[in-house]
Amino acid sequence: MRFDRLLAPSTITRSQLRVTTGGLQAFGGLRYDVLRRELSLYPNPNDLRPGLEYVLTVGDGIRSWDGSALAAPVVVRFLPTVREPVPRDPVPSLRRDIAPLLSQHCTGGGCHGELTPAMGLDLSSARAIRASCVGVLARQRADRVALEMLDPRWSTLPLIDPGITAGQGRPEYSYLVYKLLGDGPIWGARMPLGRAPLREEEIRLVVDWVTAGAPDN
Repeated sequence: MRFDRLLAPSTITRSQLRVTTGGLQAFGGLRYDVLRRELSLYPNPNDLRPGLEYVLTVGDGIRSWDGSALAAPVVVRFLPTVREPVPRDPVPSLRRDIAPLLSQHCTGGGCHGELTPAMGLDLSSARAIRASCVGVLARQRADRVALEMLDPRWSTLPLIDPGITAGQGRPEYSYLVYKLLGDGPIWGARMPLGRAPLREEEIRLVVDWVTAGAPDN
């Protein structure tokens, strides 16, 4: 399901999405796509029985990044059909895809080049991106007490959050992703400053690379 604004990741939990039929509940995984503002639930196929009607209920605890609640309750009834595997996105290459993209769009005009990178953010090469972004706290932050009350991590976001587990990065907690989107818990203007925003497919490369754990590939 898609939302009209970015969600607060800390409010997206399995307890907020339930798939039931009668007294039975189906379990599975969640995926939040920060670029498309899309939340997907992947029930365990063994928990779904063909021919039975299931009810998907979205709890009222889910919030947007600014604390707004759902405008109305969400209840969806469905019949399971084809069992589809969870999609696996190809992992973009830091050297082939990410570094050339960010270097082309974000290093001109004295912004994030090698010599005097603004806010210490050097996007001039793959090595520089790894050194100045991955796991490095952003010097900018959204100075909003309400956001910190919703999720304390908003005030100390890394530029790129590679995640705790290998291969499970978190673009929803990566400040650079929000700056490229020009939305969410950011301070200042959208990147790249004074130039056309990156296209959706270009931001998708960054999001997918971060999701894969920001590998040195």
